Amino acid sequence: MSTNGTSERFLRLSEVQRMFSVSRSTVWRWHAERGLKVVTIGGVTRIRESDLQAFLKRHETQAAPSPVTALADQA
Repeated sequence: MSTNGTSERFLRLSEVQRMFSVSRSTVWRWHAERGLKVVTIGGVTRIRESDLQAFLKRHETQAAPSPVTALADQA
C-alpha cells in the first residue's frame, strides 16, 4: 500500500512479458542492466506498476523529425 492510502497494483513478470512481447530473460536484463525495480518477498517476485511506468518514462525516446519537416526547417 502506498503512503496516501491507495493500494498499488503489483504485476507478475509474465504480465510484463506479455505486455511487451519479450522473454523472461529480457525482463530480468531490464532489472539488472537498465534499472527496472522488482520486489521479491518469500521467493515471489513482482513489479510495481508505478515502477514499470517510471522505467518506461526514463527510457522513452523522442521521435526523429521527418525528412519533410527537416527540409522545411532548413528553408
